[in-house]
Amino acid sequence: MEELLREKVGLLRERIKSSQDGQAVYRELSDLLLRAGKISAAMNILEKSLASDPEADPAREASPQTGGRSGAEGKSLFDRGLEYADAYLYEDAVECFSQALTRGHDTFDSHYCLAGVYKSLERLDEAEIHCRRALALNPRFAPAYILLGALLKKPGCLDKSVSACKKALLLEPECTAAYYDLACYYSLLDKREQALAAMEMALCKGFSDFDWVMRDPDLEGLRQYPEFHLLVQSYRPKTA
Repeated sequence: MEELLREKVGLLRERIKSSQDGQAVYRELSDLLLRAGKISAAMNILEKSLASDPEADPAREASPQTGGRSGAEGKSLFDRGLEYADAYLYEDAVECFSQALTRGHDTFDSHYCLAGVYKSLERLDEAEIHCRRALALNPRFAPAYILLGALLKKPGCLDKSVSACKKALLLEPECTAAYYDLACYYSLLDKREQALAAMEMALCKGFSDFDWVMRDPDLEGLRQYPEFHLLVQSYRPKTA
């Protein structure tokens, strides 16, 4: 359901860019988000559809009347960015998070969230810059190491992805996502034993998206081994 919503939002966002009647498409997008339960994002988009200029800066529209209190304004922009990101409106989220940074909310979570939406937009260099800035501000934030590992997942850098995941696990030894990503990186490095061990830890800690495990392209090499299928089967719930 969420994947379908993300696709529909993306299509409408592209239509807004090319449409002669952007306001009408904004209203269509708002209705879609409302039906999906993304109430805050739907209301934000409705503001845009009613604006005289439908291409107005979403961050400027989101700015509250704070009487010059830039810190409070920055936090409000950050919250608006979270609403946009939750509704897969990544470009709008980038605008809000970027404005939040310049208006008093220059925090690790602003940089981390900005890195995440840049990753969703496949703007990986910008994502890495903000991810590293988040870690500079808060070096004990495990999710940022997981994100950094994903951003570094490219030929020649997989060892760095492994290292980032291990740092996340030092901070959060129970982190299921870190173990799963570690299994993927070891699989891509053709390190079968390490990949199987990491996957077993991910399953042991509660990873349960078995359908994805069987089609994740990062695990293609690992799926050729019978041990992998036996491992997954041992954790997969038995059907009646």
